[in-house]
Amino acid sequence: MWNPATCPIRFLPYLAWAFSVDRWDESWTENVKRRVVQDAFYIHQHKGTTSAVRRVVEPFGFLIRIIEWWQTGETPGTFRLDIGVQDHGITEDTYLELERLISDAKPCSRHMTGMSINMQTSGPYWVGAASYLGEEITVYPYINETIISGAPHMKAEQSMLLTQ
Repeated sequence: MWNPATCPIRFLPYLAWAFSVDRWDESWTENVKRRVVQDAFYIHQHKGTTSAVRRVVEPFGFLIRIIEWWQTGETPGTFRLDIGVQDHGITEDTYLELERLISDAKPCSRHMTGMSINMQTSGPYWVGAASYLGEEITVYPYINETIISGAPHMKAEQSMLLTQ
């Protein structure tokens, strides 16, 4: 009963209450609900860290990249998020819920300056190319032309006379 993985689904909201889950939505899938309850203790233990921000986003199946001010030279105490929603996209309600969850888990001294949602897909990508090139030419029969060749001609002669 106290294990989020084996607790019956109808008792999961009560288990979430007992584990002090900050946000709960009945429209979440069963896997998201179980993961949120399972991560509740870790999130409370690490609230105010980037790890807690990651833990509140990951149950939705999203990828997250946290860009802090010191990495980009922006205003001190700020951060931005890049969230990859993969193939399933995101609804406006989920986006608002993510903003609330991130606001609860982020460090109080940090201010979020932006959250970009990126859709990432994977699969085979086929590329093809063709080229058609030509030139119109006319081929005539072979005509043997007179070939003139020449070279300078020099002659040398040696004669010997034998007498007895």
